[in-house]
Amino acid sequence: MDALWEVAPEDTRRWYESLTLGYTESPGHPLLRELAAQSSGLPSGSAVQVFAGATEAVFVLLNAILGPEDGVVVIGPTYQLLIDVPRAIGAEVTEIRLRREDGWHLDVDKVRRALRPNTRLIVANFPHNPTGALPEAPVFEELLDLVDGTETLLLSDEIYRGIELEPQRRLQSAAALTPNAISVAGVSKVLGMAGVRIGWTVTQNAAVTARLLDYRYWTTLATSAPSEVLAIAGLQAAPALLDRANSLMRANAGALASFVESTPGWDWVPPAGGTCAYPWLTATEARAFSEWLVDRHGVLLAPDVMFDHAGQHLRFGLGRAQFPDGMATLAHAWPEWQRVLS
Repeated sequence: MDALWEVAPEDTRRWYESLTLGYTESPGHPLLRELAAQSSGLPSGSAVQVFAGATEAVFVLLNAILGPEDGVVVIGPTYQLLIDVPRAIGAEVTEIRLRREDGWHLDVDKVRRALRPNTRLIVANFPHNPTGALPEAPVFEELLDLVDGTETLLLSDEIYRGIELEPQRRLQSAAALTPNAISVAGVSKVLGMAGVRIGWTVTQNAAVTARLLDYRYWTTLATSAPSEVLAIAGLQAAPALLDRANSLMRANAGALASFVESTPGWDWVPPAGGTCAYPWLTATEARAFSEWLVDRHGVLLAPDVMFDHAGQHLRFGLGRAQFPDGMATLAHAWPEWQRVLS
């Protein structure tokens, strides 16, 4: 909180300190919606629907637009919410997996070949969780071309947009590029405000926004008034907060690179954006090592089984200030693990 108020406007802080705790507007505070729209390159807050976190935004979106037997193409491996909620709805889910052999490159032709007459939705997430992949702009625009002018929509999970190792590679928000895209974003990741629980959807498609609001009446109805003001403060201070996040990401990615590239038994494709990296072990199973590491040394890595991708990959989270401490422990623990295996 102190770090936020050091960079946010003073009048927003006074607003927060004098706030009344009544109901808020179900679509979200008008200023919050305006700032969220601007962050995606759209001129009007009418394109935005605010939710109690990006998780609720995705859940409501999927339930509002999908029905049983609708086709969904998901670019994976991915966060469980993005693939298992469509399955729970009864949709026919096809997963198109990024491959490390291809450098986690997005093959739009594979997505195109997966489309069917009943395909209602394509689900994408860039910068990508868990791999840190980020397509070049022409490739991303080629993906958007698949839905532009069709009956198919694109859910673009952009929760990590704004953190890129090469700033010039930041993609435009999908919602700004085609009316058939719904972008999902929030303050949790790139602004470092996960506890605020504010996320949103952005789309030029007014009919989709109306459906989201109708569905949302039966979930949280409206978001927390203090959280909305804190989110407004975060968006007003976004340049400073993004600089902080990108500096932290670059330093931590460098520490991970030094370890992976100098340690036998490890390999990776370096991340391009977001706060995730997805190295793999060349001669041991990821789940066994991650369970041993957290039990023995208190360092938590997410094995690829968490992404329905069981094998040798481990997801690293690069967004914490304590990351170098974790890396030091990992470097110390790795020779011990080799002795365990032998």
